[in-house]
Order: sequence, then structure tokens, then C-alpha cells
Amino acid sequence: MTQVHETAGTGVRHADSVDAVALTQRTYTVIAADYAGHQNRGDGDWLSTHLGRMAEELGPGARVADIGCGPGHQTRLLREKGLRAYGFDLSYDMLGALEIPGMVQADMRALPIATGGLDAVWCSAALLHIPRAMVPGVLAEFRRVLRPEGLLGLTIAEGEGEGWEQVPYREDEQRRYFVYHSAEAITTALEGAGFRIFGQIRTSTHRNWLTLHAGRNSGVH
Repeated sequence: MTQVHETAGTGVRHADSVDAVALTQRTYTVIAADYAGHQNRGDGDWLSTHLGRMAEELGPGARVADIGCGPGHQTRLLREKGLRAYGFDLSYDMLGALEIPGMVQADMRALPIATGGLDAVWCSAALLHIPRAMVPGVLAEFRRVLRPEGLLGLTIAEGEGEGWEQVPYREDEQRRYFVYHSAEAITTALEGAGFRIFGQIRTSTHRNWLTLHAGRNSGVH
């Protein structure tokens, strides 16, 4: 049974962590086709800059996982930049929306990837659906699948709070769970998970985005 409570003075209704992920997945199943057409997630100078930077640092043929890839716009762009990229998303319907090959249904909290099997992880606007209490575990999982000195590119929604938000381009009531992070909080979480941050860039669209480039510390954590 879903446990829902309201944060005092905010009017924001929250669900428990497990249901937040499951219900958001259900929403993406319903809106997959609309999302794929509405969100042109592969365009934009800011995105090309970040992915180009990663491709340059890694070199051609590097193994990259696009975690929370949705329909795969950015997975495709990573491949165009010479990387061996695979998309991972919890929603099977989202993965099939653009019929891009090499996509895998997976939960970012328990990735079906061998320890140390990747050169890089790219996660753009996907961690924002993970309840705050689960974030440290997800970051630890990102670190697990990276080789020593592997790279992480992470885009989060900058701000405060978490809760349900209506999908703006749907007339029916479809909601997704959103979690916002301050720069200080996500930096602390990344460092606690065994990453060192070497770059960050802010971008504003309908939300305020913070993209962090980080490396996996090679020492035991």
C-alpha cells in the first residue's frame, strides 16, 4: 500500500521511496510515445559540449552506459561521437519508443553490469526520479560498474525539495516523482560515494540543471 504524507507548510505530497520509483515507471509506460516525440533530448549546444568532452577524454570505442536513457536520444548521440554506448532504463516502453538497438531494461539501483566493466557512466536528468534516501546507493552502484579512474557525467535538477509533478504536455493526470539537489549536497554525496569532481556547468531551460564531471577514485572505498 502506498504511504503518502504532506510536508508541513509546502502542500507537496510525497510517497514512500519504493512506490515513488514504481509509480514514476508506470507514468513513463503511459507517456513513452509522447515523451519521445516531445523531448528532443539529443539536441542543444550544452549537451553536445558535455558529451563531446566525455568522448575526447575517453577516446574512440570506450564503453559507456547511458543510465536512465529513456528513448535513447543521448545514447545515439554518444555513439555518433565514437563511443560504444548502451542505454539502460527502467521503462521497457520508453526503450522501444525510437527502436534504437542495444538498449537494456534495468534499474539503476542494481545495474546488470560487471564490476569495473565500464569506462564511463552518463546519467542525464534521470537521478532526479530517485528518492533522496536512495541516492547514495545509486551513486555507489555507478562507482561499482566503473573501472579505476573511470568517468561519470551526471546532470541533476538543481534546487530544493522533492515530490510529485504533473506531466505538463498531457491532459490526463500523469505524475512523476522529482528530487532536486543543491550543488553542495550532490557534491558531498558524490565524494562520499568515492568520486572526485573536476568540472561543473549550469544550464537553464524549464529547470535549472547542474552537470558534474567526476572521476572514480581508484582506492578502495
